[in-house]
Amino acid sequence: MILCDLMIEATLDELVDAFSNRIHAGCIVDIWVFDSLERRCAAREALSRHDVRANVRSAYKPLVHAFLDEIDLDGVKSILVHYPIVTDVEERRFLLEAYPLQSLTGGRPVVLKPLERRQMHGLLCYKVELHADDGAIETIEVAAPNVFRTDHLGGRILSCSGWVRVIADGKPELSRDGPVPLDQAKAFEAALTAVKGHEWPAVPPLFDRMNIRIEAPFYDREIGVGSECLSTAEAMHEDIYFSMLEALKTMSGFHEHDRTFQPGQIVPDIRTCKGPLKVCVTLEANRTIDAGRKRAAPARDCLDEVGHWLEPDAIKTRLDALGGDTYEAVSQRGRPVWGTHIAGPEPQVVISAGQHSNETSGPVGALRAAERLKQAGTIGFALSPLENPDGYALFRELAGIYPNHMHHAARYTAGGGDLEYFDRGFENEVRYLGRKKTGADLHLNLHGYPAHEWTRPFTGYVPKGFELWTIPKGFFLIVRYKSGWKDLARVVLRAIIDDLATYEPLVALNKAQLARYRHHVEDVSFAVDRNIPFMISEEEAGLFPITIITEAPDETIYGEDFIIAHTAQMRAVLAAVEAYRRARKTV
Repeated sequence: MILCDLMIEATLDELVDAFSNRIHAGCIVDIWVFDSLERRCAAREALSRHDVRANVRSAYKPLVHAFLDEIDLDGVKSILVHYPIVTDVEERRFLLEAYPLQSLTGGRPVVLKPLERRQMHGLLCYKVELHADDGAIETIEVAAPNVFRTDHLGGRILSCSGWVRVIADGKPELSRDGPVPLDQAKAFEAALTAVKGHEWPAVPPLFDRMNIRIEAPFYDREIGVGSECLSTAEAMHEDIYFSMLEALKTMSGFHEHDRTFQPGQIVPDIRTCKGPLKVCVTLEANRTIDAGRKRAAPARDCLDEVGHWLEPDAIKTRLDALGGDTYEAVSQRGRPVWGTHIAGPEPQVVISAGQHSNETSGPVGALRAAERLKQAGTIGFALSPLENPDGYALFRELAGIYPNHMHHAARYTAGGGDLEYFDRGFENEVRYLGRKKTGADLHLNLHGYPAHEWTRPFTGYVPKGFELWTIPKGFFLIVRYKSGWKDLARVVLRAIIDDLATYEPLVALNKAQLARYRHHVEDVSFAVDRNIPFMISEEEAGLFPITIITEAPDETIYGEDFIIAHTAQMRAVLAAVEAYRRARKTV
């Protein structure tokens, strides 16, 4: 079923056509759009042939693009940036948008300070001061085009916008200074409007699979800072996916924080084209084929040096090699959810990975830890290394298009929800089976999060509900315990931190990411011990008395960074198990 199928003219192409005439000859035209440097340069050159002096700048992360594209730092000693604060908008909005500026200035120190809070009117700007070696100060204004609008939930939000400013000496009738709709924002709104206008079933699931195909002049631009990449394609994927989920949830009468909602599988299919833009939203029956670009299973006998995510067959081969008492649940699409119980001395534990299947270091780390635990024979355990095979199939499909993106559409199951919040059945049954076989009080749940910045430019920039995870901050630990289990939970946490703090490659990665994070987030809401960030809290919900959640910045990384991530996952499991075993034996 087709819900939407339309074409949208590229904003930059429209503007070039509009100003390529004799009337605008001699004018200065400033344009802000969501286009690549190459397209912006081509537009400037096209307008110059008509005697129009054009400056074509990025409306997406404009301060970062200004330092990459225009600002000359030769002879500059230090930099002071005053960022705007807008009434009724998150104070850190533009502080976060400046990320990772400190790492783009060749070691020159950058100080970020807020401007005076103001009502929204006209063109917002950063005030940049370049302090030279000789004491001179150059002041530059960097525009940050935004407008207030009503979002898909009926709220008032500040949203990235296009902008045009025309300076026409002697021709006041040609002068203008105001927002213009971005083509990518139009595509975003068109897809949402089509879905909101459809008549859905009264009770979820609403569909099997919704495909949202958007073709536009997207771009990916690596900037040489960790895994950071300026990507309008990825920004569209993230914003359209979560906005669709939020809109459908509200339309179905669910509370915005209700994680039990399962509309079906929402799949953003984001593709790069030269233009015009194309938007197509369709509903289709489920797919059970395992599509996507295949990566060969590791040839080595050892997983220690695996530099990429594993194919399901490779995971199953490793699990079979462990032996034990195997068990299975079944996913919503009918795929097996594998588990095995390795008998051993009490107390036993449960190890799981792949709950969010775009978090790819967990399955490797879980398998590596399991191999060592079996060899040691000091404790029994149950292992389910790929809890969400339907999501993993979608991850592999999407990674075939954009290998390095975070792909949050693959975070949830084919039902469109988080398996941890289901009623018992389908994927999460594997956890109940694991606990039944072990009687475990400790669950080691291996996770990940984005290895680079996560943005939603059309709905407030900062990911709603995931604000803590918008910027990477290193390998992170979350500990949850039920009443009466606090002391043991702290013993286990301490042991993990003690071990990870000696893993030098991880410490170096954590130091770098934490430094960037602290530069752009003033109030750090978590503790840090020897460069290992963590949170610990008492929560009565959950299947196990103690749950250790690891969060590796692994969406989506390869090579040495991937090896560091799954090695940290393995070490966290081994340290936790040993501390738990010793503590329980002494009770």
